[in-house]
Amino acid sequence: MYITMTSSKGTPEQLHEAEEFLSGFLPRFKQQPGVRAIYHFNRPDKGDELTIAVWENEDAVRAYRGSELIKEPIAFEKVHNMPTTREGYPLTFATSKEV
Repeated sequence: MYITMTSSKGTPEQLHEAEEFLSGFLPRFKQQPGVRAIYHFNRPDKGDELTIAVWENEDAVRAYRGSELIKEPIAFEKVHNMPTTREGYPLTFATSKEV
């Protein structure tokens, strides 16, 4: 399995707009082939948010990153001037039976 983390920084208003965007985006993202689980939280008081996705394998991540779907959050971040970091790593340990 593979895990990706996407973190963004923003003002409380930007993060509110991001939550609205993600309420429509994350259900579609969950349908992406290879996605096993998605965890998302925001901390407006800290000025950031984080989405963690658990994937079947790194090939599924590569396919997503080459898809049309990823262009939507990237465009949102650009329009809203939100600094964002995307990272990915092999998952080496999990306790959840979901994953």
